[in-house]
Amino acid sequence: MSVNMHKENGFSLIEVLVATVIFGLIILGLVSVFVAGKRHVLNARERMIGAQLGKFFVDPLQMDVRQDNWGQAANIFTAGGSAGPETINNTPFTATYGVADVTGTDVKRMLTTITWPDPVI
Repeated sequence: MSVNMHKENGFSLIEVLVATVIFGLIILGLVSVFVAGKRHVLNARERMIGAQLGKFFVDPLQMDVRQDNWGQAANIFTAGGSAGPETINNTPFTATYGVADVTGTDVKRMLTTITWPDPVI
């Protein structure tokens, strides 16, 4: 008795399901890489904005925190003050200045608080 078995061309349902699962896992891995990359870019952007803000506030400190003009009314650091809201790279921020005495000396410490909103990830 002879049995003629014909192999049909094409893929079986099992082969298609296995290929779909493998393809899905690869796509899921790529998506996670892109999400992590976006998070890294936003973190780098925040660090860059922080550096720009630091430079932005060091420049006035060099000019206004001097003994010869400390008591002048135009010096916002004397009585404490605030600058802002300002914007750098489309990020709004506000700065508040304060002065604290260093215990046991005639030295004063400048306190600067800079606030800006966290980015939405």
